[in-house]
Formats: sequence, structure tokens, C-alpha cells
Amino acid sequence: MTVVPAPNHRRPHMLQRFLLTSPAQRILLSFTIVIVVGTLFLLLPQSNTGVHPGFLRALFTATSATCVTGLALVDTGTFWSTSGQVVILLLIQVGGLGYMVLTTTLMAAFRNARLGLRQTGDFRESVASPSHRDPRSFARLIASTVIVCEGLGALFLSLRFLHDMPVGKAVWNGIFSSVSAFCNAGFDVLGGGMTSFEPYAGDITVNLVIPALIILGGLGFLVIDELRRRLSRTPYKRLSTHTRTVLSVTSVLVIGGAVLIFILENMTPKVFVPLSLNERVLTSWFQSVTARTAGFNTLRIGDMHPTSLIIIILLMFIGASPGGTGGGVKTTTFAVVAAFVWSLIIGSDQTHLGNRGVHTESVKKAVVVFALSLVLVLGGTFLLAATDGDRFSTLALLFEVTSAFGTVGLSTGITPALSAGAKIVLIVTMLAGRVGVLTAMLTLLAPVRKLERRVHFAEDDVAIG
Repeated sequence: MTVVPAPNHRRPHMLQRFLLTSPAQRILLSFTIVIVVGTLFLLLPQSNTGVHPGFLRALFTATSATCVTGLALVDTGTFWSTSGQVVILLLIQVGGLGYMVLTTTLMAAFRNARLGLRQTGDFRESVASPSHRDPRSFARLIASTVIVCEGLGALFLSLRFLHDMPVGKAVWNGIFSSVSAFCNAGFDVLGGGMTSFEPYAGDITVNLVIPALIILGGLGFLVIDELRRRLSRTPYKRLSTHTRTVLSVTSVLVIGGAVLIFILENMTPKVFVPLSLNERVLTSWFQSVTARTAGFNTLRIGDMHPTSLIIIILLMFIGASPGGTGGGVKTTTFAVVAAFVWSLIIGSDQTHLGNRGVHTESVKKAVVVFALSLVLVLGGTFLLAATDGDRFSTLALLFEVTSAFGTVGLSTGITPALSAGAKIVLIVTMLAGRVGVLTAMLTLLAPVRKLERRVHFAEDDVAIG
């Protein structure tokens, strides 16, 4: 007689249910795990130069590095030891590419390795990869792009730093700055406190290599892949609407931001006083690019004109592009929302970008992401005003929160002086900004969404405007 085992009807453990649901939840969990591990490593005595960081400082630094933000409570180059800097660099690399992307890339290195449906879904969610694209070949493209860009960046920067420091330090600074720039992180180990790249305000190499890495990392691997594919074909094939939108919006934001910063800072040249005309042009260009989620600075941000700070806040809020290493609401989201508003103004039934219409679901998603992001930034500013509003201006607090949300890392200099409560708010904001505000909300509201799908209400009209 054959004994057939009874089926196992046990309900899965809470963690198993969490892991078995959606890619959004697994992405949020993966970033959280990396942050926790990074915090523990930064708490080790070997990670600092003699002063214990404390739990909150280690957590803040690990979150900022993993979320490729760059906000710092201490000078990375002097407070953290070489071991601590290596930990931060690894967190930047893992956070910039994403845990899902790294694991898929490692599996793609073995051509016989097979990806399950869950791994494929997580990978596509992480890098905004189209469903028809083979994830393994796309992962190999990402790996080769990262190696080439970061390698060349490290080479050029190391050669430049050789003029100012010993060989070992120059090479380490070149590697760290290159990885940080491509991942749009904004950390540096130059050892100048909050001055970042201010000593290189007029340096051609730094002002070309760093922005180039930032832009390439922020474009998104989908755009890089399409540019590579299209440019290698004869005859030339038209770029997709997504790529054309990313390139157009990026160009307008970078050039427009640079022109506005140049004009505004020349009107009241407090930070431009010691700079020549060429240096003013270079710093305006550099600051416009880095405001798009990188966080380096060649100007003292706290001394800039208030209107320039507002321009930078707008650039930080919009951020980089989908599938890249940067944050913000993303260039495509901004473009679709702007196109949607314009279609309402002119009375058009269709939202279109150029000569292509945008799917209704994409328009809805863009509006939701934009609205939730605005609520998150304003809510975070409100909380910081409640805890630290008596010590800092509302503009400075808004700048800080937007920098955290856009995973930028620029600061007017108030980050180390914020209260513990304000730092916790920034930690949450950085995490939400990195994984995506929609991803975070989908994770938190999963039970509510399941309930709402089962309930349908009668429709009625409401007066608007």
C-alpha cells in the first residue's frame, strides 16, 4: 500500500508572505537589508579613525550611501578610516545599481544560469527594462557600461589628482569619486569637510569628467542600450519616445539650469567674487548637472542667492531618468505631467509627447508619482520645521528635504546640526526617494489596495475649480 502524504495547508510565515508578493516589496526589503548590514559595519572600530560614530550617525551614513544621496553628518575623508570608506563605497555601488540588478548581473555572468519569474520581474522593476528584453543580456550590458564608465572616470580623475597628492591617495580619490559620480551619490574623500570639489572650480578635467559620469549614470541603462543599438545600425533608426523624452528634458534642465544659475549669481556675485569668467561658466555648468541627483559642489551652496537655491530645488525634485542611478520624480514623469496639464489647457482628449500619444495608464502613474512626491517633500519639510524651524529657515529645510528625496546630497550646511528627529525624517525620505515613492506607497498600502479592488462604488459628479 502506497502512503500519500497529506497536503501542507499551513499558512506561510509573515516574512514569506512579504517575500512572495510583489517586486516593489522585495526591492524595499533588499535596500533595507543592505542599510542594516552597512550600519553594522560602520559601527565597527575599524571603520572610523578613533571617534565612535554612534548608531544614528552610522545609520544615517549607511542610508545616505545605499540610497546614493551624499548627505553627510561628518567629513567622509577624515572621520572614516580606509576600511570605513571601502564600506561606504560598496554601499554606493550596491545602492546605485540595486541589489536585484547586481544579483542578476552575477547570474548573467554564467551563461547557463537560469532566472526565475520572480528574479526576472524584480530585475525589470529595478531598471525599467521592457518585457521583450532578455534580462541576462541586459544585465551584461549594465555590467560592461559600469566597468567602462567608472574605469575611465577613475583613470582620468586619478591622473588629475596626481598633481595635488601622493600616488596612492590620488588613485583612491579617483576611484571613489568616479564610482560616486556615476552612481550619482555625491560622496567624496578629498578631506575638505563640506567643500567637496570647491578647490577644482576652474579645473577643466574635473568639470568635464564628473558631470559626464553623472549624466551617463542618470540617463538610465535603457537609454544607453538604445543609443548603442541605434547608433551601430545602418541605416539609422529613429529613437523611441522614451529615449527622445529623456534626452530632451535632460538637455533643457542642464542647460537651462546652468544659464539661470550663471545669471542669478552674477546679479549678486557673493560666491562668484573670487572667480574668473571661465570659472563662473564652469561652476554654473557643474552645479546644474550635479543638482540632478549627484550632490557634488564647486560653490558654497549656503552662500548662493535664494533664487538660485529655488532653481536647484526644482532640479533636485525632477531628478534623473528611469532605470538610472539617480532619484527624483524622474524626467519622464515631469514631461508626461507637463504634457497632461497642457492637454487639459488646450482641451485635447489625448496626452502626447511630440507626435506620439501617451497611454492613459502611464499618465495616471505619472500624476500619482508627482503628487505623492510633492506630498512627501512638503510633509518632510513640515516635520523639519516642527523640530528645527526655530533654528533654520524654511527654505534651508525645504532644500534639505528635497535633497534627501531626490537622493542628491547637496546641503546648505545644516545637515550635521539638525536634531535627531529631523535626521530620522531625512533617513526615511532618502529611502523613499531611492526605491521610488510609488514603490514605497504600494508596499505600505498593499492590504488597503487588495480591499479596494473588491469594492466598487456608485459614481457621481463633483464641482471642480
